[in-house]
Amino acid sequence: MSFFNPKSKADIALKYFHKPPGYYNCAQAIYKTFQEEYQITNEEIVDFAKYGNGKAQDGFCGAYFAALDLLKDKPQLAEDFKSRFREKTDYLSCFDIRFNDTMSCKNLVKLAAHLLDEIDPVKKETE
Repeated sequence: MSFFNPKSKADIALKYFHKPPGYYNCAQAIYKTFQEEYQITNEEIVDFAKYGNGKAQDGFCGAYFAALDLLKDKPQLAEDFKSRFREKTDYLSCFDIRFNDTMSCKNLVKLAAHLLDEIDPVKKETE
């Protein structure tokens, strides 16, 4: 492992998830991780507090919901993200994921950040 490699987006997202100073929920952790690339304001991150703990639209996992929100203007990438996320989790709703104990919230945050980073066109244009 090289000391010159920056931390992965998954590592960065975990740094924000339920840890000080922000104690961000899953949706906020994804937004905070990609704040620079998607020009997200601090107010938008605060607003995403309402999407944690199974409260995202249609009961979706908050990390999944936040990543899709970032891709809302890129339908092809959003479909790719949806497909890859579903392959790893089996379920998309927070309730189903928790009820079936398929993956921890920490791992869902890592997965969403990793997948978004893989298909992120902003990142690829700057490399």
